[in-house]
Amino acid sequence: MSILWIIVIIAVAAAPLVAALPSEAQRYEARIREHAMQSGLLVKLVTPPDVPARFRVCRDTNLVAYRLRRPKPEPFFTESVLAVKSDSRWISVPLEKDLADLMPTVPHGAHIAELSEFTVALYWDEKGDTEAVDCVADALGSLLDYRGFE
Repeated sequence: MSILWIIVIIAVAAAPLVAALPSEAQRYEARIREHAMQSGLLVKLVTPPDVPARFRVCRDTNLVAYRLRRPKPEPFFTESVLAVKSDSRWISVPLEKDLADLMPTVPHGAHIAELSEFTVALYWDEKGDTEAVDCVADALGSLLDYRGFE
């Protein structure tokens, strides 16, 4: 009987420790975010920029900003410019110009691209593995040369 009580006490003491362990989804997020940081990207949990409703950008997913710093500030950008994926095609905001030829290959879950004075960013849902992170890094590298989405 005393052995049973010892096992119950150990189980009660160990339960909070087991509950504090990261879940599989948390380990996945940590793995791809660590890979992104090793690739030189900044991972930010920020609210995506406001996009007018007419562009029908997916709002039901949690988008994470993956950013790449510019080597030097680009004074051309007095404010950020956006491109969004609307109905499976990339278009500029607010001009609604089709950017199919201009946009680099990005993972399926990317929904917003942003160019600013100091960074280029992709907002995506983090679906995929380290190969998807590599695609994001490549896309951000190619976006560094863009002067806008006109």
